Amino acid sequence: MMIAQAGRHLTTWRTWFAAMLALLLVACGGGGSGGTPFVGPTNPQTVSSLVLVLSSPTIANSSTATVNATVTALDANNNAVANADVTVSADSNATVTVPGAKTGADGKLVAEIGIGSDRTPRTITITARSGSLTKTATLQVVEGNNGASDLTLSLSSSQLNNSGTQVVKATVVAVDGNRNTIAGIPVTLAVNNGATIKVSAAVTDADGKVSGDISIGEDKGNRPVVVTASSGTLSRTATLQITGAELKSTLLPAAIAVGQPGKVQYRLLDVSGNPITQRSITVTGPGGVQTPGTTNANGDYEYNYTAPAITGPLTIRASAAGVETVSTVQVQSGAVVIDPVQVTVQSASVSASPSVVPVNTATTNNQATVRALFLAANNAPVQNIRVRFDLDGDKQSIGGTFTSGSTMVYSDANGVATTAYVPGSRLSPTDGVTVRACWHTEDFAAGTCPHEAKTTLTVISQALSVTIGTNNLIEEDSTKLKFVKRYVVQVVDSSGLAAADVQVSATVDLLQYMKGFWTLGTERWNQVIKKTCDNEDLNRNGVAEVFSNGVVEDANNSFNLTNGRPALEPRKADVAVSFEGASRTNTSGSVVLRLEYPKNVASWVRFNLVIGAAGVAGTEGRANFVGDLPVPATEVNNTNAAPSFVESPYGLQESGVVMVRLPGSTGPEAALCTNPN
Repeated sequence: MMIAQAGRHLTTWRTWFAAMLALLLVACGGGGSGGTPFVGPTNPQTVSSLVLVLSSPTIANSSTATVNATVTALDANNNAVANADVTVSADSNATVTVPGAKTGADGKLVAEIGIGSDRTPRTITITARSGSLTKTATLQVVEGNNGASDLTLSLSSSQLNNSGTQVVKATVVAVDGNRNTIAGIPVTLAVNNGATIKVSAAVTDADGKVSGDISIGEDKGNRPVVVTASSGTLSRTATLQITGAELKSTLLPAAIAVGQPGKVQYRLLDVSGNPITQRSITVTGPGGVQTPGTTNANGDYEYNYTAPAITGPLTIRASAAGVETVSTVQVQSGAVVIDPVQVTVQSASVSASPSVVPVNTATTNNQATVRALFLAANNAPVQNIRVRFDLDGDKQSIGGTFTSGSTMVYSDANGVATTAYVPGSRLSPTDGVTVRACWHTEDFAAGTCPHEAKTTLTVISQALSVTIGTNNLIEEDSTKLKFVKRYVVQVVDSSGLAAADVQVSATVDLLQYMKGFWTLGTERWNQVIKKTCDNEDLNRNGVAEVFSNGVVEDANNSFNLTNGRPALEPRKADVAVSFEGASRTNTSGSVVLRLEYPKNVASWVRFNLVIGAAGVAGTEGRANFVGDLPVPATEVNNTNAAPSFVESPYGLQESGVVMVRLPGSTGPEAALCTNPN
């Protein structure tokens, strides 16, 4: 028994030895001299995970369209595994083209996916496998070139004023044949006519959108701007109108004898009253002769002419920056007479802009525009009011001249008579210069003043600059009923040093209100604006009026629609501005402003915060901040409770608009909403 067992052990040992000898011979290439020596067992890397990435989430419904599917094999330490076996497949009749069955040196395998002969919009599932591991991704077949079947292009407003501080948002939405929005679609937004656009992205976001903020660029002229959205062969356009340029004229004189010299003073301004400088202007005068010119540093141009031999009204046309003005001079052979005004003047006022202007030394570039306005009943403008401007005796002996000199100026069709005050070399105390407009409904002798209107301004020796800014904080007031937003105003002198003890003034104008609501998304609340409406109080006097040209300020008929509801929206009291501390700058040249508004109004009003500083000159003498009443991120991101401002207090519904403007106004029209709900 033991012998038999020993024999079996010997046989087993011999069998094992023979097998090992055979393996050794194979490893050595048989008995030859070549081959690789045996070095023991190998230790290949093991694939622990797969990563599958598609070059696009969509593919066009086209036989030529392809999408790359890249598979990366990784080991347990997330290192790429080369030479790993990987297969790629696709369902829904799609095709797969693979260059090989193993990963490259970088651990990757790239497959090309096509839609095959199936032309139906559908979802294709791509599957990558390596051993027991699988990874999937979905690919959407969509209609249209570049995956889009249609584009929609909308603008937040059809008008953009030329202040340079505002933008209009263009929004493009890409959809498939079923009107579903598509992400990842390349979209191009472009504008012409000198405008600029800042685009959010080159492809549509998760909502299928691409947006862009449109600005006026360097050109402040009135003009149309075509906005173009394109994706592949698809293209959509919308037109935006840039407005706000105004060309004012002053006739010197308004009535002239045959053959006598005359002139017309022009001033080209933007919507904020700032000069548009170095701009071409063309004046068409007697005989249809055109005279080209260029506005100076104050936006001024003076046109000189000789009255023709033909008596009667002489029309002089001027055009610049996309706006035209027409002036009529009375040419007479005998005594120069314009009929007296028969309308009763109810309001006469005069203003200077800017109200603080530097002295002039070698030039006359520093000027203030002086504007006298004459209105009759119902705010109707009064034309042909005779006006002479002077310094009311110049009690402080500051000096200076008016561009109109002592010549009588006549109010135009808008009831406005203008000139410019040019300071001399002496500075004045604060409000130390009094500008007086002497006026009458008929001609009056120089040196007399039948009626008067006055304003004051300050002449300084050094130009200053003012700016306004803020941070990203929004706070509650002590009652927890209002939001508080703070702004800092900084004033410096011409060398950049902080200007202390400068009096700062602040006003807030409510430009527009929005109708709509906030909806709950997956991660946050999102605002839905159904309509943006201009402020109904066109002349900002707090009174609901019906003007002589039939314009009704309460266009949506909201007055007492429910008990106590006001006529004019937005309500002026919805936003309040105050100083936090002193209204004069501290040693660092700063003051702090506090904007307060009820929580339910947040996000629904667009405001313009305007800052003025005494002793601040030129176009830098004022600063403004335009924005929508901000909301805190904590309320927007809280998906467990509706935000305080979830519904607009001005209505939830879409609305039609009526385009209106004040009587005699040449500025842009206001879009007043007609639906109060």
